[in-house]
Amino acid sequence: MLPRNVLIALLCCLLAMQNLIVASQQLLLVLLGRIRLLRHLRMGRDSFDNLLTLLRGYVQRENTRFRDCIPPEKVLAIGLYRIAHGGSHDNTALAMNVGKTTVHEAFRDVVNALYDIRNDFIKLPVTVDETAASIGTFEHLSMLPNIAGAIDGSHIKIRAPRESAVDYFSRYQQHDVVVQAVVNGRKLFIDVAAGFPGSLHDARVLRNSSIYQKAENGDILTAGPMYLIGADEIQPYLVGDSAYPLSPWLQKPYPEGTRDPGEIRFNKELSSARVVVECAFGILKSRWRILDAIEERNIAAVSKIIVACAVLHNFCILAGDEWDEDDFNDDDDNGSNNNDDVLRDGDDIRELLKNNL
Repeated sequence: MLPRNVLIALLCCLLAMQNLIVASQQLLLVLLGRIRLLRHLRMGRDSFDNLLTLLRGYVQRENTRFRDCIPPEKVLAIGLYRIAHGGSHDNTALAMNVGKTTVHEAFRDVVNALYDIRNDFIKLPVTVDETAASIGTFEHLSMLPNIAGAIDGSHIKIRAPRESAVDYFSRYQQHDVVVQAVVNGRKLFIDVAAGFPGSLHDARVLRNSSIYQKAENGDILTAGPMYLIGADEIQPYLVGDSAYPLSPWLQKPYPEGTRDPGEIRFNKELSSARVVVECAFGILKSRWRILDAIEERNIAAVSKIIVACAVLHNFCILAGDEWDEDDFNDDDDNGSNNNDDVLRDGDDIRELLKNNL
């Protein structure tokens, strides 16, 4: 028979071990909960809570005489789940254990809420300080000076629209819309224009977008810091691929087959900066899988969903909630520019930048 004090000591040890096991189990449940949240809603707990605070006014429901409303946490979770996984309302209803109508309403409310706050998260630099900050995000990416953004287009598959369906049938043999986006060096979207017919060329999409008019009118990319090369001032500019026109505010590579060492180096440096927009699109599509194929026929609704995803993308980056994108490839378009005056000015600037490397 063991002494009483030894038995008490052993009992205390057993209780301590039991408490440790319970605490470990609780910690494991918390960790599993965070992993599930990240897998199902594509963001961590802190990001979810912050987004809920931001959108609570949009997703808050009121109780009725007949039933209690769904809490805002669940409304947001339902909307995010469908954005994160795509598919039909039925799939989300089954996963979230709610009715199809509830999914439809929650998804609509979350998308509309994100769209309403788009200007708080997707902002073109306008002032000198804003433009300088955007330029600063590219300084570690390329030797080319004064890059303020990278521009590109991407195709998002949709259902055939009820009107003008042929215009939305693209070279990928599907109905889709073109999304034109400008990002900074942090892969943050600073301009998004969505809903253009999939049959349009990137250069034509650009000319039909608001950023083109703003740049041509001198409303953007003129207030920022100028870069001096000799006696010549280089204004802030965007970088794009060969599909785009050349202008003082938009630079593109020299022809791919060039053998000129200076032009080859210029192309390499431009590509090093431009790749961030491809990466941003890759993260956007891999994180928010509703963009694999948007089951909508209404183009306005499609555009809202795309912009809402871009808002979520920026929100997560700003919150430090990073995402590892899958490998992706976008085919480059080949285009030409028929504006000889703009081409001449843009070509002069490109030569200055090339010779400055």
